[in-house]
Amino acid sequence: MLTTIRTCARPALGARVAACLLAGLLALPAQAAPSTASGTSTGRDVVGTWIARIDQRAAELEAMPRVQQTRVGYGSVLKKGDGGMVDVVAPGPVRPSDVPEGTAPAAGTAPTVVVTPPAEPIPQADPSATPGNALSGTATPGTVVEVLPPPPALTIQVRARAADRIGRLSTRLIELGFLNQEQWTETFDDNLEVAVRAFQLSEGLMQDGKVGEVTRQALDRTPKEAAKLMRGATASMRAFQASVPDTVILVNLPSQTVSYIERGKLNFTMRAVVGRPSRQTPLLQDRVTSVTINPTWTVPPTVLVEDKLPVLRKKGNTGIKDAVVYLDGVEVVPESINWWQVTPERIRIVQKPGDDNALGRFRFNLTNGDGIFLHGTNDPRLFERDLRAASSGCVRLADARMVAETLLRPAKLDSAAIERQLDSGKTKTVSLPNAVPVRFVYWTSTVETDGTVRVHPGIYDDVPTSSSTPSATQAPAAAGTVSAPRRVEPKPVRPTPAAAPQTAPAPAQSSSTATPARAADTRNGAEAVRTAM
Repeated sequence: MLTTIRTCARPALGARVAACLLAGLLALPAQAAPSTASGTSTGRDVVGTWIARIDQRAAELEAMPRVQQTRVGYGSVLKKGDGGMVDVVAPGPVRPSDVPEGTAPAAGTAPTVVVTPPAEPIPQADPSATPGNALSGTATPGTVVEVLPPPPALTIQVRARAADRIGRLSTRLIELGFLNQEQWTETFDDNLEVAVRAFQLSEGLMQDGKVGEVTRQALDRTPKEAAKLMRGATASMRAFQASVPDTVILVNLPSQTVSYIERGKLNFTMRAVVGRPSRQTPLLQDRVTSVTINPTWTVPPTVLVEDKLPVLRKKGNTGIKDAVVYLDGVEVVPESINWWQVTPERIRIVQKPGDDNALGRFRFNLTNGDGIFLHGTNDPRLFERDLRAASSGCVRLADARMVAETLLRPAKLDSAAIERQLDSGKTKTVSLPNAVPVRFVYWTSTVETDGTVRVHPGIYDDVPTSSSTPSATQAPAAAGTVSAPRRVEPKPVRPTPAAAPQTAPAPAQSSSTATPARAADTRNGAEAVRTAM
């Protein structure tokens, strides 16, 4: 009996085992595929994923039917309490007065009029009358009579100047579905503020409830305009994709962000502050060679001439905390110098390391000759803004500590070692075993980690280019393009006048205003390099 059962069960058991083996073989490719893909992931794959997603979103916007769209229009920042009706004081009549022209009566006192004697004698008061009954209603010659106070000012209500734009803002938010039709208003009330915050959240903007320039541009942007910015970005990405390294730091100027791709995977993206329109950050292809902990900051020539020297001449100090001023390479007390008689090339200002240092606690040194690099900051408030083009050309990082820990990991410097160096207060430059490539790009559209496509209008009127001189036939860079690689070469030294011969040629330096006397103040290497922050 038992033998019969075993004999009958054997085919069924064999069938189940065969089915399990077949299912396992079929599952192997599916399980191995992600591992293979992750093992061969490159920087080109990351950029390719961005291109595909942005193109998909652009196609969706281009296929949308054209509908009427209300534009908020240019103007000042709109915020809660603006618009509606406002009280205006109507100007009152001008009354004659004997007060000399240009002389105002004292505050809190009524104006007075001096009564002059008439041409004919006036009746005399009864000597027996009391002062209260004497010539009631008349005034004796030479006395001062107080004039009755003016009537209260006439206050009227008029429509505020911002009412029209707030009305258009309400209409636009109704079109987008953030406000109900019955909530239309010309007064920036609570409902309108909530709707603005909801729109900002959907656009990835700072949710401050105010309609500044960035929020206004997002509200007024049509689907066609957004699609155009996306197409420009993907065209730039395709040109960049072929040469992108597998490990690279990407500095995108329109989005004002810094991303780090490590071995073909996106490690992080953070907010950054880039150059203002008058001091644009150039498009560079460079590399990070070292990281300086507790850096000093040497005021760059542009900042010195345009910002700090006027302060020196006006106030006798730099306005920089913990700054040391050098004149012809010698440390001086700023208040003891007549700076009106000193030319900028004779001055050098160095800020000591610390929490008040303009570079923060970390500087990431590049190799370009323009003094452009990445660093921290002592003022993180700028990262709370949507428009962060506010530096003098360098790139400020929202979380410089995290970037330092990431880049210094191959140098065997962990978080605890970095913390000890920070606590010491001493400046230290750590070279990286392998320089990390850095690419400055101008992409007007990006993709977030969840696949959301963002649009970033250009922050400069003209797209910045590399400092290398373009050929005569080279067309200017279009929006969303990447400049050609720039050659990193030392800048030539300013020629020495014949009247001051030298026994040996001066070595090339990154700044033409450097003097040999400054060598004593640059013992710490990179921390005293002239920079643009």
